[in-house]
Amino acid sequence: MVVVIDPQIAGISGDMLLCSLVDLGADKNKIINGIKQSENFFPNSSIKQIDFEKISKHGIESVQLILEIDEDVHERKGSEIKKAISNSIQSIGLSEKAKTFSDSCIDTLISSESTIHGISKDSVLFHEASSIDTLVDIVGITIALEDLGLFDEKILCLPISVGGGNVTFSHGTMSNPASAILEIFKNSNLTIKGNTVNEELTTPTGACILVNLTNNAVEYYPSMKIDSIGYGAGQKDFETFSNVLKIVRGSE
Repeated sequence: MVVVIDPQIAGISGDMLLCSLVDLGADKNKIINGIKQSENFFPNSSIKQIDFEKISKHGIESVQLILEIDEDVHERKGSEIKKAISNSIQSIGLSEKAKTFSDSCIDTLISSESTIHGISKDSVLFHEASSIDTLVDIVGITIALEDLGLFDEKILCLPISVGGGNVTFSHGTMSNPASAILEIFKNSNLTIKGNTVNEELTTPTGACILVNLTNNAVEYYPSMKIDSIGYGAGQKDFETFSNVLKIVRGSE
């Protein structure tokens, strides 16, 4: 079996990847229940509503995450988030492969911030990534990957669209892709590409999950028989394209 991740047009975020896996056939109830269980390890944050729904995204039927949270936290230590994710995976009872994957995802995010700011990993503070969104993405995707049996399959990734223009966040304004994105992709084989969209199309969480999921970069689809396709919608809307991540599963 082979799986092709296609972020050539809309890039990738954690929720887009999670939704595409649900559309591919991952058990959404298992994912929702696991995420709700994980909420216990993330103090001062609560999930008021979580679900997945079919929508039309610029003419493409896809799955979108419905997430309503209640939290009053603006920064968290990276080590705190890692502990919450690790405890969540253990509590849910996922495999050792799943635990290694989820730990690696958050480690990559922490390492990128450590390198950029020249501080120890233990000192890393997350701002945008401090939200329970990060836990939802990593834990949810880990559950979905295990449910679909994808940890044992060949995964390929097409060039990743990162967008263009500038991005403004807790550290000010900088050109897109921001330093965290560049740092995450720096030591991987995956390729990125910019375009004329003045938006961030690939998020740090999406990037860190992707580089731990595969290191097999391809420029085009392999010869394959297609078995299933998953479409995961992002939250943003664009006039000229569907903000949708595509995942194709089949056999070579």
